[in-house]
Amino acid sequence: MSVETITRAIQFILAPAVMITSCAILVSGVLAHYAELNDRLRALARERLDLLHGPDGSLGLAAIAHDAFKMERLGEIDAQLPSLLHRHGLVHRSVLAIYLAILIFVLSMLVIAVAVVPNAQGSVTMAMMALVIFLVGTVALLTGVLLISIEIRTSNATVRFEVERVMGLGK
Repeated sequence: MSVETITRAIQFILAPAVMITSCAILVSGVLAHYAELNDRLRALARERLDLLHGPDGSLGLAAIAHDAFKMERLGEIDAQLPSLLHRHGLVHRSVLAIYLAILIFVLSMLVIAVAVVPNAQGSVTMAMMALVIFLVGTVALLTGVLLISIEIRTSNATVRFEVERVMGLGK
């Protein structure tokens, strides 16, 4: 194998490496968002449990039926939790799609390395396979970006609901 062949192989392999780096940067931000949603879900679930906890240790609406503030907060939580769970699912699928893209790009690097070996039998087929695998990785990345975009769009409705509901109290 000549130096030229090795250099050419390294150049071909760099394209997926750049995509892997891009995925890593993107997934880092998405994972932070995922953790924030997770924390918010757990905090609301805990707050709901605390609201329903009666002084005698019982659990139910009877403990707070006379308290308008607690009933209002319980209503807000009950309205928000399904939306937050939906958003959490979108982010979860986005993270999985981006990790899948990373896996596919690594696989494409291996196929490229095999395809550039000179005089290898089926190197044209391997090169085409590398291209297809690279494009599948790009589609997986695009799927992750689309899912997180949908989640960001949905998050506006959740925040708007809580703010408008609180602003409407007492009017």
